[in-house]
Amino acid sequence: MDTYRASTLRVSVVFATLVCIAAACGAQSTEPAATPQLATPPQTAPAAQVPPVEPHTISIDVAVTDKQGHSIKGLTQEDFALLDNKQPRKIVDFHEVDTHQVAAGAVDPVQVIIVVDMINTDFTVVAREREQLGEYLKQDGGHLAHPTSLAILTEKGMRMQQGSSEDGNMLLSTLEGANSDLRMTGRSAGFWGASDRLNWSLSQLSQLVAYEGNKPGRKLAFFLSPGWPLLPNAGVNATDKERKWVFGALMGLTNGLREAHLTLYSMDPHTLGRTDPFYYQSYLKPVSNVNQAEEPYLALQVLSAHSGGLDEVTGMDVLGEINTAIRDAEGWYSITFEPPVPDRRNEYHGLQVKVDKPGGVRTTAGYYANVER
Repeated sequence: MDTYRASTLRVSVVFATLVCIAAACGAQSTEPAATPQLATPPQTAPAAQVPPVEPHTISIDVAVTDKQGHSIKGLTQEDFALLDNKQPRKIVDFHEVDTHQVAAGAVDPVQVIIVVDMINTDFTVVAREREQLGEYLKQDGGHLAHPTSLAILTEKGMRMQQGSSEDGNMLLSTLEGANSDLRMTGRSAGFWGASDRLNWSLSQLSQLVAYEGNKPGRKLAFFLSPGWPLLPNAGVNATDKERKWVFGALMGLTNGLREAHLTLYSMDPHTLGRTDPFYYQSYLKPVSNVNQAEEPYLALQVLSAHSGGLDEVTGMDVLGEINTAIRDAEGWYSITFEPPVPDRRNEYHGLQVKVDKPGGVRTTAGYYANVER
């Protein structure tokens, strides 16, 4: 178990750094490039150590959908009830966002980021993903319904398009132009190789959250990825200090996704013979204290579900998965409430939104209050 413990320590040190970077990036401003291109997002220094400031209100995005996954529109505030740790909270602001009603020339209230994971995906699967992604970008003559950008996770760092476009043909050209520059490198096998991939993946996810947190509006991030290694055995003999680091990373990503209005979607290109793609479901229960903190709770699929997104496993039908997820861009409801005063630092609050109409509801699973930074 010494190998597990050493690897957990090495990865967890990175987690603590990521939380500081995510906090610092909230004040950063990036001017979008005029022409889509892939580049490494800018970095920032860790935030200064200052006392945490409690938000007076919390805003969440709520998707209400029918059986086909299309947005249900026209609901009013009276149709909603919000529970914080199972206790009702007063909604202080409510409005519906219908992207079909955006006036000509107005800024679209939603952006789409398509993330291609080259860290955890086999080369042949990546090639198939790109083929399917190309079909999506060429739909309707290449006209996309919402501003879209590309990001690629690589073993050399994240490459991200600065600025977005509704021109699918242009985005496809950008993706194809990056082929020669984004070759997959040889990777270590076994536990240490899996540990490296987990390290790279979480680092770049945190970078994406910080980068998108500077932009207004809601963002939907479609991850074409089987997810990063879960390392379920790494926490068996983890020390209290190691669990604290993992817990800190979980708090940073959970609150960071909500504050950035960034929803994750896991689109798993599952192939027969691979390990169980639904294993992550054992870790969907929220982590309320440091003693529960283990690496699998930071799985892409778990973070996606808790952010209000979807976990899709339909084989290699990437085109179908994107077309299903994009329905969430049709519209949603924004709810703002005043959170209760927490009893302690790092206190987890589960959120539940109930709607007095038939339909499915997805939103942020919860938040951590009075976080110690």
